[in-house]
Amino acid sequence: MDLEINNQNNKISSDDFSKELENHLSKVITFSIDRFENNFAVCENKQTNEMVNIEKSLLPIDCKEGDIIKFENGIYTLDLDKTNKEKEEIKNLVNNLFKKK
Repeated sequence: MDLEINNQNNKISSDDFSKELENHLSKVITFSIDRFENNFAVCENKQTNEMVNIEKSLLPIDCKEGDIIKFENGIYTLDLDKTNKEKEEIKNLVNNLFKKK
């Protein structure tokens, strides 16, 4: 089956469309969970600093505020390494803030 999409007078073949879709889906987006409100997690996109609402049902069940999650290939996963690294960085910042010079 040959698929053509007319996008602003530019024809895209099914192969090009498939490649473009694959490129889009293969990108990894990282979020930080700021808080939960009703059925949503209010998250910060770590690349753009944009706040977005993500349905809690799409997230791993054990996610909590402050966790780092990544969206890759259409799936949200908990990134424990980045979560622990970020928590350590925040801890160090707070400790340095209260150190006497």
